[in-house]
Amino acid sequence: MDNREVHDLTKAYLGDAVYGMYIRKYIVEDTPNIRADVAHKEANLLVSAKAQSHALLTLRESEFITEEEWNIARKARNKSSATRAKNASIKEYRNATGIEALIGDLFLSDKHKRIEEIMKEIYKQG
Repeated sequence: MDNREVHDLTKAYLGDAVYGMYIRKYIVEDTPNIRADVAHKEANLLVSAKAQSHALLTLRESEFITEEEWNIARKARNKSSATRAKNASIKEYRNATGIEALIGDLFLSDKHKRIEEIMKEIYKQG
């Protein structure tokens, strides 16, 4: 599939699901006996727009993501959206859209190893 044909916000839509799945996977791997309600609360903190915004900016500042990956996130981040997160600023929401679009783009490109590297780094930042 040619990812250039996929709208940036559609990549973010897909990336949101992939991002959440990885976070939930890491929570369960780290704490196999965790109760579902506790895992849910922990996951919600890590997949919030604020947390995702912080993750994108930290990945950028530490040069963990490539210039090409940053451009994917930046492009999606700059797209206008009619919706906004309840507990985040517009800037945080747009940054969250950027990291989700990057993960969605990598997923569509079958770059699962790179997703794993990025998501492990994000989870480690916690």
